[in-house]
Amino acid sequence: MSWEAVTALSTVLTTAVILVTAIAAVAQLRLIRQQRRDAAAVELMRSLQDKDFIDGFRLLLALPAGISAADFRSRGAHYLDAAFIVSVRLEMLAVLVHRDTIAYDVAEDLGGGGILSMWLRLKDLTLAIREEQNYPMYSEWFQWLAEQNEKRDRLHQVPAYERHRAWVPKNGSR
Repeated sequence: MSWEAVTALSTVLTTAVILVTAIAAVAQLRLIRQQRRDAAAVELMRSLQDKDFIDGFRLLLALPAGISAADFRSRGAHYLDAAFIVSVRLEMLAVLVHRDTIAYDVAEDLGGGGILSMWLRLKDLTLAIREEQNYPMYSEWFQWLAEQNEKRDRLHQVPAYERHRAWVPKNGSR
């Protein structure tokens, strides 16, 4: 075999190795990204199961949608604490959704109706806080996420138990 043939063969093999390595790297990056998203979804579930969040959510859900900031504040510090806990948690969720760390559909499935329900109860209070504190970014992402759910008419969607009645696990197991 001539020197030119050896060089050509070496170049082809080197190119093949580089190509296979690049394909493997892309596949690995996709896997890592999916694992990161799955881990974020699990952490989201954990944060939504926190006692403070659940207690706050339950307390606020009993309020009427559209409650005024004055009526909200007249209920006392316990309600304001609950509003802060729920708002901050949903603010963080919204940022993670916007940055595509958590898929929107996962966030919508886990809390879409609840997110919008909370916004309808906290909207007037949030707008009042923004104005009083001259802080227009207070709960900005929570509002954004609620508006995304509102655009998709989340409160009027067919419930999951009806929408997925015929669902079967992907691996076919029962």
